[in-house]
Amino acid sequence: MPTAAETLIARLQADCTATEAAERSVRASVEAQIKAAEQARAFAWRRLSALSDMARVAALEPDRELAVERQLEALFREIGWIEGGLAELGEGARPLVDWLRPIAEALHAEAHPRPAGSDSDGAPAAGGTVADGPPLADPIAAFRAFEAWYEAERGEPFLQVYERFMPATPVVEF
Repeated sequence: MPTAAETLIARLQADCTATEAAERSVRASVEAQIKAAEQARAFAWRRLSALSDMARVAALEPDRELAVERQLEALFREIGWIEGGLAELGEGARPLVDWLRPIAEALHAEAHPRPAGSDSDGAPAAGGTVADGPPLADPIAAFRAFEAWYEAERGEPFLQVYERFMPATPVVEF
């Protein structure tokens, strides 16, 4: 039969073990929250970089089709998938281009708004509405929808493509 001191010590050790387990659980939870917050911050900055670069290209080019092409080229060049034009992308990238094209078009439309009541030729449209149909999507919301689609299709976030492995470079002194 254990002594009173042994029983006391066993209870205290059990308490120590339980509080250590609770601390590990809290630490793991906080580390997961920090990692999620770090990723959200990094993705927000990458989203800013991608869309602001595309918006700058859209603002420079008044021709919509050319602007869209150049925006997509700028994005794919930035992530390192192409060096020249969109022709370098394989057929597997076609769905990405199809998702990104409306975003580029919306950015161009924001940079070059048409006066209300005119069609694509600048002539008044019937009823004073824009002839091209419904208004284009909000580029940020559309980009987030693209990100959700990409992650569902590919199993990883699109903005993760910005992460590039940089091998260690040896330091050499002369």
